[in-house]
Amino acid sequence: MFFFIPIFSFTLLFMNLHNFLEITSVIFGTLYLLLMVRENIWCWIFGILASSITVYLYVHVTLYLEAGLNFYYILAGFYGWIYWAQHRNKSISKSDSKTPILTWTTTNHVIVIISCGVLSVILGYIMHTYTNSERPYIDATLTVFSFVATYMEAKKVLSTWYYWFILNATSIFLQVDRGLYFFAVLSIFYTIMCVYGYKRWHGTLLQQNSVE
Repeated sequence: MFFFIPIFSFTLLFMNLHNFLEITSVIFGTLYLLLMVRENIWCWIFGILASSITVYLYVHVTLYLEAGLNFYYILAGFYGWIYWAQHRNKSISKSDSKTPILTWTTTNHVIVIISCGVLSVILGYIMHTYTNSERPYIDATLTVFSFVATYMEAKKVLSTWYYWFILNATSIFLQVDRGLYFFAVLSIFYTIMCVYGYKRWHGTLLQQNSVE
């Protein structure tokens, strides 16, 4: 009986650490989104921190593609910081220190959707066949489309908010299914904030066009 006491204590400690890391990642992720919506370059720092913690947590619950995706988020965070900083440093006036908002054509979106759809099926099949991933096809779809959405975010393409709205809403199911309830709450918040983010960036785009 006494043999199980240290095991139980260790398990309890791990669960507390797991919850602590999840909450910490949620806090960093929230700060990231709030600053992203406001087009503040410091969003990337909090995004890098949140993703670093999330990589470990997702590996623990066997969401390997999501873990790999968050590793990509870390790299994208550094790219986003550099891209935004370069534009800010080149700005002539302080009021024009933000990276400009871009728009994509319908053709761009059609190419992205078809390409990502095909890659999602292929990757989902590979994960289903060679790993113990619980939701391989959903995991694959979220991963592939999130790669593109993150790139769009770094480039400040307005329609990135459409993609993130769908991706975050879908992530809620996946996270609840794997017991990541704090992440699920964060995804609900992200989904709602996508609407606000789009409106705010769209307003910036209108101002940007009026100046041009």
